[in-house]
Amino acid sequence: MSVVLLAVFWGIAFLVMLNDIDFFSLQDLFDTRELHHEHIVVVLFFCGIVAAAVPLIAARLQRMEN
Repeated sequence: MSVVLLAVFWGIAFLVMLNDIDFFSLQDLFDTRELHHEHIVVVLFFCGIVAAAVPLIAARLQRMEN
């Protein structure tokens, strides 16, 4: 389940990255005046990691209770 969630979030991030005309630039990433594709890609990347970790942590906590 975790691998699937990670693949979905990272796949969406990759599609957003491909949708950007100038692909991925650090200048846009650090520009906080307006929202850029780069910001969305980074958020999706980290949300994928968190979404993949939640089921693993929940399963570990459930095993510790038993």
